[in-house]
Amino acid sequence: MALMKYSHFFGKRPMIENRSLEKTDFNETPLADEYRKCEFVSCNFSGLHIDNTGFDKCVFKQCNFALSRFSCNLQDIKFIDCKMTGADFTDIGLFSNALHFEKTLLKYASFACIRIRKNHFIDCDLGETYFQGADIALSVFDNCDLKKAIFTGTNLEKVDFSGSFNFSINPDTSRLKKTIFPEQELRGLVSHLDIIIK
Repeated sequence: MALMKYSHFFGKRPMIENRSLEKTDFNETPLADEYRKCEFVSCNFSGLHIDNTGFDKCVFKQCNFALSRFSCNLQDIKFIDCKMTGADFTDIGLFSNALHFEKTLLKYASFACIRIRKNHFIDCDLGETYFQGADIALSVFDNCDLKKAIFTGTNLEKVDFSGSFNFSINPDTSRLKKTIFPEQELRGLVSHLDIIIK
């Protein structure tokens, strides 16, 4: 599905605050200029280029963001049990801050070259997700599958991987300082070497 930019096809609506939106298809309904303290439940954002819209202290539950592209500000946002396969955060707004993902499918998503610290990933599938060139210092990965996730040129200072698995990180190509790793998964730090661990 081609990405759509709402500003080109629909008129904007004013700010929406303290509302719950359920089962809304934003491929058909225009986004407002800003949402504050709103909850989105089972809404569809798939394939959209979400720009010129701000989200502040919002919660998304069971929403579909597959192949969506974010060029907006996300401040204090929670994504819970969402589908975000292939979502693109590389153009996220400069005023975005710590993001919270829980029980969310983020396979093939891209966080490349962004600078957003103190993110939380809890019980997420991050298989083949791109983090190259990103600054995600002080983030937490709790019980996340990081199989084939790409960390190259990534700032992982004080990141907590202690509850995650299947990661492969080359210490020579990423910044590791006081980064926390689970003892049983330390092989993920030497997988780039031609060695055998028994």
